Amino acid sequence: MLIKEFYKIANLSSDDSGIVATTKLNPDHEVYKGHFPGQPVVPGVIQLQIIKEILEDVLEEKLFMGNIIQVKYLIPITPLENPELNFTITNKKTDSNIIKSNVSISFNDKIFTKAKIVFRCL
Repeated sequence: MLIKEFYKIANLSSDDSGIVATTKLNPDHEVYKGHFPGQPVVPGVIQLQIIKEILEDVLEEKLFMGNIIQVKYLIPITPLENPELNFTITNKKTDSNIIKSNVSISFNDKIFTKAKIVFRCL
């Protein structure tokens, strides 16, 4: 985990259709002192890092985020209002080293982030 104690995985499941992970954010983490004081928001780069870490856990491989085809931050994630997040990830392996992922970060009826990312296995 790149940023210790920022989140923990509460539930993780995977099958042929993809990966679903529920995370719990730590609203008291030091990152929020700078992003942003008095109005904490999960940084977009950390959202992408969590996606990578979930994939690495499930695939049991180290990955390199090679290309972010698209990322849409639809609603800011505030850890006090939204301490739980669902990550839904579908993957398509195009060859032995390339993984194309479609990702949605949501909770209940809110979709916070959507992304299309290409990873390379190291």
